[in-house]
Amino acid sequence: DLYFRFGTGAIANTEIKDFVRLKKGGWYQTIKNKIYGPLSPAIKTGKDSEKFIVFNDDDEVLDYKMAVCCNAIPGDLIFGFLTVVDGIKVHRLDCPNAIQLRSNYAYRVLKSKWIFKSEIDFVAAINIKGIDRLGLMNKVTQIISNQMNVNIKSINIKSDDGIFEGIITLKVHNVSFLKELTKKLEKVKAISSITRTYKHQ
Repeated sequence: DLYFRFGTGAIANTEIKDFVRLKKGGWYQTIKNKIYGPLSPAIKTGKDSEKFIVFNDDDEVLDYKMAVCCNAIPGDLIFGFLTVVDGIKVHRLDCPNAIQLRSNYAYRVLKSKWIFKSEIDFVAAINIKGIDRLGLMNKVTQIISNQMNVNIKSINIKSDDGIFEGIITLKVHNVSFLKELTKKLEKVKAISSITRTYKHQ
């Protein structure tokens, strides 16, 4: 009926445009806001738009969807629930369905939290070579841990005839941060080369 009326000219093109405009910002949006609530400013703008969710104690980055039953926003206490069809759904801790999900399906519940994108750590490894000398590794770890505040995941160093080579696996924020760390280590005279490797320990 709509297509017929539009085709015969009973409904003008301008009327359709007016309807769409009203739907986006007029009475339709007012009613929608009363039912569902207005879109949170935290989602639209500000620092909270830079937050996303990580899972489990290792802060894993996994695909997820927001559960529509509670509409969690950045800052809410949350948990992830592994569904059969839709993968991970994120609920607020005070979601009406939380008690049932957490008590009946505890094995499908994932520890979750909001985190700023700049705070997430990624695993990277560097291959380091040089002349072995007393206190060298202590100096290297001082630069990594104390000066750059980087967590060392593992160190595997081998020394032979005064020459050392090893792989240091780190948790860093991003590639730029790793480059900055590499530049600091290159200033140590005993180190001859530092390259990124993908042999994580």
